[in-house]
Amino acid sequence: MRKFISLILAVCFLFSVVLLASCGDKNKGRTWLELDNTFNQPTTLEDGGGQRVKVVLVLGQSNATGCALNSYLEKNIDSEQYKIYKDGFSNVLINHLEDNKRNTSGGEFVTTKLGCGVTDEYFGPELGIAEKLSKEYPDEKIVILKYTYSGSCLKTQWLYGDERGSIYEAFMLFTKTYMDALISHNYDAKIGAVCWMQGESDASGKVADEYYDNQSFFVSCIREDLKAYEENGGIYFIDAGIEDIPLWKRYEVINSAKERFANSSPLNLYFSTVDAGLTTEAEPEGEPDIAHYDSMSELKLGHLFGEHIILSYRERK
Repeated sequence: MRKFISLILAVCFLFSVVLLASCGDKNKGRTWLELDNTFNQPTTLEDGGGQRVKVVLVLGQSNATGCALNSYLEKNIDSEQYKIYKDGFSNVLINHLEDNKRNTSGGEFVTTKLGCGVTDEYFGPELGIAEKLSKEYPDEKIVILKYTYSGSCLKTQWLYGDERGSIYEAFMLFTKTYMDALISHNYDAKIGAVCWMQGESDASGKVADEYYDNQSFFVSCIREDLKAYEENGGIYFIDAGIEDIPLWKRYEVINSAKERFANSSPLNLYFSTVDAGLTTEAEPEGEPDIAHYDSMSELKLGHLFGEHIILSYRERK
């Protein structure tokens, strides 16, 4: 098992290194990834009967995918709480696809619980998001649509120069496919927020200086392309800062761009993972994966997203 875990973490890190290289100064062009964009229709989704549904998107690279081990979370919390995370939050459904189908719910809307990370041995921010939203809206149905690609660069994979890129097109098709599925099953589904955990792969060289412009274009595309599904008051963009570690050489530039973008519109929200005290250096014990959040920090990342999602719905009122 230890060798398997090390292999998965190595693959995550390799994704970051390879795609980070495609973001560097030497490559000022574009990287079009060949992705599997066939998405199955859900077979277990019940008729909604007109029920109102809040929909949240989770996008980004590996810390959005989730490289925090379930086993370490189990060590850090009591058994009763771990069972809650293992069983999941019944009123918060997730339809997820990580790393070009390395892990996926296969088009089904399933209970949000442990196992929706890079493999089913890992979890991402969706767990903390679900916990917060389940407590805030116990009598409502919430849906998380999660599409992530570890190690991906905003400049050259989510975008394609000054156009929509291969990952963007894939996530957009994924989102529209399952929004249409919800609507066709008689759910009054509206997208209220996008949670964005990305920037590490852009935190190198001159590409970091372009992050504000790239993110501005990226978000404008999202709001334009998903306008037909937007919640009353628009789609909020909730942005997490990246960590202050040497691996992300120009993290300050990225975080400054994120904060500047948040200040450009009341629909944009930002929080600092550095100020929140999130850590990457404790797990796995003896061989820490410094590129990815430790289990309790990954859980807290989700909680922070959840709190800002709740804030966004309060602001609409």
